[in-house]
Amino acid sequence: MITEKIPWGDGTFDEITFTYTGTVGKSDLRAVSDPNGTLLKRQKTLALEPDDGVELDRLTVTQESRSRDYNADYNADYK
Repeated sequence: MITEKIPWGDGTFDEITFTYTGTVGKSDLRAVSDPNGTLLKRQKTLALEPDDGVELDRLTVTQESRSRDYNADYNADYK
């Protein structure tokens, strides 16, 4: 299991905590955010890449203003 905290970057000290667990053929990525106490909707897009630095895809996390709720949109196009 790997856990990493990433700041929203919106002028607050709020963070998104990402937890990755996985084995060959199966993986899970969980995103949990601090509550958004601001008046603005916030969004963070991260590149998903292994250690070699080649971007595989992107993950976008969006959280409405004054909200504990958030959603994550992950789109994988396998070729």
